[in-house]
Amino acid sequence: MNRADMVFDLSSIWSTVKEVFPYFDRLQIDWDEQYRTYLEKILQVSDEGEFHRLLTEFMESLKDGHTKYFPPAAYRKSKPFVRPDEPSFTMDEGVLTIKLNEFMRNHAPYVRELLETTPNISLVRLDIRNNIGGNTYHAAKVAELFISGTFQSCQKWTQVRNAVGTAGASQLVCYSQEEIQRCIKDGMFTEEAISDAKSVMNRTKYETYTSSHGVENQCAIYDGPLQILISRNTMSAAEDFTAMFKGNKRGTLIGEPTYGSTGTPCMIPLRCGGRAQVVSVGYRLLDGTEFIGKGIMPDVEMDAASI
Repeated sequence: MNRADMVFDLSSIWSTVKEVFPYFDRLQIDWDEQYRTYLEKILQVSDEGEFHRLLTEFMESLKDGHTKYFPPAAYRKSKPFVRPDEPSFTMDEGVLTIKLNEFMRNHAPYVRELLETTPNISLVRLDIRNNIGGNTYHAAKVAELFISGTFQSCQKWTQVRNAVGTAGASQLVCYSQEEIQRCIKDGMFTEEAISDAKSVMNRTKYETYTSSHGVENQCAIYDGPLQILISRNTMSAAEDFTAMFKGNKRGTLIGEPTYGSTGTPCMIPLRCGGRAQVVSVGYRLLDGTEFIGKGIMPDVEMDAASI
């Protein structure tokens, strides 16, 4: 690699984070200063392996599980990805346990067939203790089999920016405090406008919404007793899945807190042969409970391995 490509890759990550990262209000560092610090380091780096280590550090400083750097294969320390096992089930004394290890595909037809053809079900257990996630759409299609109609799962937010709004905000924040007070007194703009301008420039102006799933007037296939088994290995779309049941008080969550990381990642291809991803959506549970970096708490806490 040449030095220009190294600088280009660092700059690509820095600029993408500024545009999409939804947690600048929680960040303990100045992202622009962090960029300058790592730019100086990369201008002095003498080894390609050191360059990849620096990019890893740069991304880790954002402290988000869905924001990370993946170096080229030759520089990776992690094990190669192994596709999780296929869905499976057991039936024991009326308890139907369905194990789902990922949501990278739509497993709703598989689960639906089990629910429709297995006789004498007294309890369903959805085992997602080792579910690595995938696509929330696939997770919701399974949840629809247990939750009727339309339903919600999480409070979400994304950055809000446009060219004209950013230009106007950039002008306001350059005013002196004396100029601001004079303009407010003259009725040119309000305190709220100043506050809004600051949030735009600080990348903390957000659009909030609630995720919705399901189909209106559609009935669940199974509405009986339900348990969802979770652990620290329940992550990403599997946490979205967990939130659907938690928020709708459908079933009992049993096990350990989940991993605590989800949110649609923005992918960044890089010239060095690696790639980066940056979370683009902020998450809370429906009741406002924070779970990013903490995990979704079970209703009944116990060692997941002993369930």
